[in-house]
Amino acid sequence: MKRWAGDLGAWASSLRFSGFTVLVVVLVLAGAVIVSPSLSTYVQQRREIAELRESVRIHQEAVSEIDAERAKWKDPVYVRSQARDRLFYVLPGETQLNVIDDIVMPVESDEETSAELSRIQDNWARGLAGSFLSAGTIAADTAADAATDAGADATDADPAADPAAADPTPEADPAPEGTEETTE
Repeated sequence: MKRWAGDLGAWASSLRFSGFTVLVVVLVLAGAVIVSPSLSTYVQQRREIAELRESVRIHQEAVSEIDAERAKWKDPVYVRSQARDRLFYVLPGETQLNVIDDIVMPVESDEETSAELSRIQDNWARGLAGSFLSAGTIAADTAADAATDAGADATDADPAADPAAADPTPEADPAPEGTEETTE
């Protein structure tokens, strides 16, 4: 580090500045100070001009789209088709059918299909055997679940003490005294 500082000091002492050199350096610095505000204004104005040109281009595209739409409306065939679609107008002798609650087709996904094939690791024989073995037990399991659900809803009454709870067949309630039962 000292060697580098020594080399720099030797180089600086070898430079000789004349009055003309100092004058040129001062004039260059003064010119930079005088020109820099004008240069920054120029750059800012060029940026604004570019933004305005982009705005004009966007507005011209919008105007051209509106002109194209306007040209469509000058075409009698287009006007007739819009009247049919929007206002449900038909020509004499025609019958219009309207579909209400039509099925909306799902939008296709934006994902691309992979070019490589993939193998799914699935043992179909094991799945078939599991399905075969569980087929007979599912009905028994659901019946047992239904019985436990019904037991959970029932009160803690003893079925032996309550004959109505033990007998699942409902009996018709007798009519209260003093009323007649009529059937029509």
